[in-house]
Amino acid sequence: MIIILVFLFFSALYAQEVDIGHLAMCSGVKQCLNHDLANCKTEDKNPNPNIKYNAEFCAPYKELKQRGLSTDDPRAQGLFRYMGRQYRVTYKLNGKLPVSKETMMYLFDNMEFTAQLVNAYRKTKYTIKYDSPDRKYFSGDNGDNMEGNFIWLLSDSAGVNSGMHHVFFGRGRTKILSWRLHGTATAILDMKEVNKNSVSYEFRAIVSPSGAVLNSIMNLGVFNNFVKKKIKEIIDNIEKAANEFAKGNRKPISNHAPFRTEKWQKNLQEFEAIANKR
Repeated sequence: MIIILVFLFFSALYAQEVDIGHLAMCSGVKQCLNHDLANCKTEDKNPNPNIKYNAEFCAPYKELKQRGLSTDDPRAQGLFRYMGRQYRVTYKLNGKLPVSKETMMYLFDNMEFTAQLVNAYRKTKYTIKYDSPDRKYFSGDNGDNMEGNFIWLLSDSAGVNSGMHHVFFGRGRTKILSWRLHGTATAILDMKEVNKNSVSYEFRAIVSPSGAVLNSIMNLGVFNNFVKKKIKEIIDNIEKAANEFAKGNRKPISNHAPFRTEKWQKNLQEFEAIANKR
């Protein structure tokens, strides 16, 4: 839920050139990773004269490769179509959640249930729906002015500490302050077990504004602070819902209509077992 709904706060307005995304993908992968994508012509891989392909610009490419993301993976091409553009804004957030590692892993592996759990305890209207049998493609909304579609690209960061390192790519639509925006984001979430009852997290969202004006807006302190505030609200909702469940408060569940259906009984039993281990 943290990743899915956070995506909806990040935006980019795109230039109208037909092949801008294709050129950004081809040149970025070639210049940063020295890799030739099969669907790129030689001229497509030429460097963008407005970009310095230095260590800072290429750092996300190299990190994703180290994490195990294949540059030839068709699912990653949408990501590279935006990461290779001239402008880039990175949002960072970190903190600690008083829930166990096992709890966080279960919530990520069962995101439809997570949305309903938060709704029951926090009276929110989050929705998550899996769009593929392997649960790697999904969509979500907040019941109001945010919606998006997402791909879960990596969940173990090349086999290290499985279930605690995630990479997502998504497209969303939302309204922030006076702006109605749509766009994409690459999100990286790393978690670490602090003790049996808490985990720390570091979240980064990389977005690619299409021009200098939007780039300036997204770097404004007021915009940045507003986004971080909304992210924190989502995290707080998840934290408080999980904690209330762990403490044994089941009244919100019994009052939540969706949980009265057979669909969620297995999830409730599984989550109950995890909570009782604390």
